[in-house]
Amino acid sequence: MTSLSHPRLSGLACNPAAPQDVLARLAAHPAGRHGLSLRDGQLADAVVEALLTHDGSGTAARSRRNRISPEMRRRIAEHPDPAIRDAHADFVQHMVDSEVGIGVADLEEAYGRPRTALVGARDPRLRAAVARSWHDRPVTVQAALLADPDPQVRAAATVRPQPGVPPEWTDRCIADPAVRANVAHYVPLTPDQFAELMRTEDEETGSS
Repeated sequence: MTSLSHPRLSGLACNPAAPQDVLARLAAHPAGRHGLSLRDGQLADAVVEALLTHDGSGTAARSRRNRISPEMRRRIAEHPDPAIRDAHADFVQHMVDSEVGIGVADLEEAYGRPRTALVGARDPRLRAAVARSWHDRPVTVQAALLADPDPQVRAAATVRPQPGVPPEWTDRCIADPAVRANVAHYVPLTPDQFAELMRTEDEETGSS
């Protein structure tokens, strides 16, 4: 949605036909930056330069990989101002701590490790973040997440129907309070498994 205080500036920045020099000028105004944040696709380097000039650490924090070029990402990573240089990593850490979804490539960039290593991180919040964002993970990785000792990780691994729950894990997931509500939405169930979910729901409702 556009900025209510300056809707024209915000709207201009969202316009896909807006020239690059106009976008760079709009970066000087908060409403223009708001509109730029809503644009699809990658921003031109000149526009990112203008955003960094007027909103340095804020722009660096929100510098998702699909929004800026590799060259600009390198420049931000090597920026002399630590507030700008570290802003994206700090932003990603905040998203992880807040359990807000963020792309797995952003996690890899912020933590400097591949997803195959992050999925085994010591911090369960980070493992859960990988589970929320690595949608095409192998079955072996999914099995490890389903067996994770932390319930928030198991829950994150079962929010989406893909990669799903292997058939041999269905009974275990139905018995797990952390994930049973998730898997009930999409896992093929036998009559006995339906009955088990109904029974556990009745027991939990009666004890609340």
